[in-house]
Amino acid sequence: MSGSSPPTRRVVNVIELLAERHPGPTRLSDVVHALGLNKATAHAILTELCDAGWVTRDPVDKGFFIGGGLGRVAGQIDQSRSVVLAAAAAVAAVGREFGCAASVSERVGDSLVISAFIAGGGDRWSVSVGDRLPFAAPFGPAYAAWAPEAQRRAWVERSGVDTAAFAAHLGEQLEQIRADGYSVERLSPETVSAIPIMTRLHTDAASASMREHLDEILVELSGAVPLSGSVQSRTQQYVGAISAPIFDDRGRVRFNMCVHPFTTMSSQRVKHIGRHLSEAATAIMRAV
Repeated sequence: MSGSSPPTRRVVNVIELLAERHPGPTRLSDVVHALGLNKATAHAILTELCDAGWVTRDPVDKGFFIGGGLGRVAGQIDQSRSVVLAAAAAVAAVGREFGCAASVSERVGDSLVISAFIAGGGDRWSVSVGDRLPFAAPFGPAYAAWAPEAQRRAWVERSGVDTAAFAAHLGEQLEQIRADGYSVERLSPETVSAIPIMTRLHTDAASASMREHLDEILVELSGAVPLSGSVQSRTQQYVGAISAPIFDDRGRVRFNMCVHPFTTMSSQRVKHIGRHLSEAATAIMRAV
């Protein structure tokens, strides 16, 4: 059975017709004849689109045109695509320099979507553009670090882990990310795959005792152990990802540029890569 919606399809057809005839006018009679709609339906669709600012109507010749609202949406899409392309080129260069895979991700609601992926470092980890991870702790700390307090709490709660140690660690981690300007994550490829499975098991656990044991496993998997000072202060550390944020014009993290070493590194090397990424992200924001 088809999942299409005829009313929605008619709206799309009207927008496409106006776009094809742009910048010339499209009259109500043109919509009726070209799309086989009755006059009342065509008028209702055009009126709704005018109210939304996606279409405008010339009061003199009665013609309809693509409006500023739709133009702004298209411009945002074009700008986002430009940011992704610039970020992918920049993070690929950093990945090549340090011999590891790289990616660009975007936050879409409560998901993190892969916008670009550049293989490297022996292809230990591979994802496809469009793949998603849940925006729930411990995934996406570089997004959560600059989010409002309520959104940070929601990010922790979506993890399904309700231990005080886990929440305390994450709070310290987010503060450190804000101070450094970039994120250092210690998740291995195997852990990235295992955590969503363990979270589902935690949700479906039949007893409080089972949930407690799963909490301990999730805390261990995510590396959520008490920190003594910055994680960057350690001489050597296992690093799964280093990420730098790209902010939108409202100060929200829209994209993340990320390299994936999946190896043990010195603190100096981690800082060097983090600063590289931060500088590249700043340059992209200035250019856009």
